[in-house]
Amino acid sequence: MSFVIELITSCLPCFSTVPELKINKARFKILKLLGEGGFSYVYLVQASNGGLYALKKIRCPFGNESVKVAMKEVGNYKEFKSPYIIRSIDSSIVQEADGSKTVYILLPYFDNGSLQDVVNKNSVNNSFIEESDAIRVFIGICRGLQSMHRHHVNNNTNRYTLQSSSIPNLKRSLQKSSSQKINGNRNSTELSEAISFAHRDIKPANIMLSKDGLPVLCDLGSCTRAKMNIKNRAEAITVQELAEEHCTLPYRAPELLDVKVGDKLDEKIDIWSLGCTLYALLYGMSPFEREEQENGASMNLAISSGNYSFPQQPQYSDGIKDLIKMCLIVNPSERPSIEKVLSKALELQG
Repeated sequence: MSFVIELITSCLPCFSTVPELKINKARFKILKLLGEGGFSYVYLVQASNGGLYALKKIRCPFGNESVKVAMKEVGNYKEFKSPYIIRSIDSSIVQEADGSKTVYILLPYFDNGSLQDVVNKNSVNNSFIEESDAIRVFIGICRGLQSMHRHHVNNNTNRYTLQSSSIPNLKRSLQKSSSQKINGNRNSTELSEAISFAHRDIKPANIMLSKDGLPVLCDLGSCTRAKMNIKNRAEAITVQELAEEHCTLPYRAPELLDVKVGDKLDEKIDIWSLGCTLYALLYGMSPFEREEQENGASMNLAISSGNYSFPQQPQYSDGIKDLIKMCLIVNPSERPSIEKVLSKALELQG
C-alpha cells in the first residue's frame, strides 16, 4: 500500500508558520530537528492525539542508486521482530519537483534519549554508571544483536507498530531462551535457514532507551547481511568507503580499516563495537578515543593494534573488564560469538 506524504505549511497572519505533514490520513506537526547527517534528517513530530514520533527524511539526489540504498534502510526497519530493535511505523517515497526522490520513515520516539545521553550526562556531572546497570543494559544490547546475527528471513511476517510507550515487557524477555523457534506456514520453507545480519554501527548514540530504561538498537542504515567475501579490489574499495561513511571510527572494527582482497567479513564486526560501547558506557568514551586523548596515539593505529588501557577511576570489577577484553580481539576469527558474550554477561549479572 502506497502512502502519500503531503507537506503543508499553515501561514496565518500574526502567527508563526507551523510545518505539518500527512501520512496515510494521519496529520503530524513538525516540532524540531533532532539530528542530521549526510542527506538524512530526523525530526520530532507530533500526531493529532499528542503522541510523539521521530520522522526520518532521506534525500536521494543521485538517482536510482541512492533511492535503492534508502529503500534498503526502509526494509531493515521492517525486517526484525525484536523488542530490542526499532521497527518503523510507516514509510513513503515522494517525487520532488526537481525530479529527485525523498524517502520518509516514521519511527517511534524515545523520550528517554540514547546511551550517549547517559554518557554525556555522567561526564557533565562527573558521575558514573553503576556496574549492575551497565550489565543490565549490555545484556539487552546483546539480545538485539543476537536477533540480527541469528535472523530468520520471513516473507510472511505482518508489519506491526512498535511504540516507545508500549514496548513488550523487556524485563521478562531478558529471561527468555537465547534461541527462539519461528513458526512458518507450508509456503515459507525459507524459515529453516538462519541468515546473519550485522548492524555495523553499534555505538551509544545508536542505542535508545525505552521507558523501562532498556536498550533498543536504532539507525539501521548500515545494517546488512553479515557474511561477505571480498573477491576483488573494487569490492574492497567499496566496502571500505561504505565503512568510512557509515561506521563511526572510534567504534569501527579493525578489519574495516584496511579491507583487502580475500578478506571474509562477518557479524564479528558488531562484537568489537559492542566492547567499545560498554567501555564508553563505563568510562565516557571509546577506548581508542581515550588512547588518542591520553597518549596522543593515532586512533587508526590504536584500533588496528588493539592498543588501549583502563583508567584507574571509576573502579569496576575485573569481570566486566574481561567482558570488554573478550570483545576487543583484533583477529575477528578469535572473537567470541554473541552467544558467548551474552553468556559471560549473564554470569556477571548473577
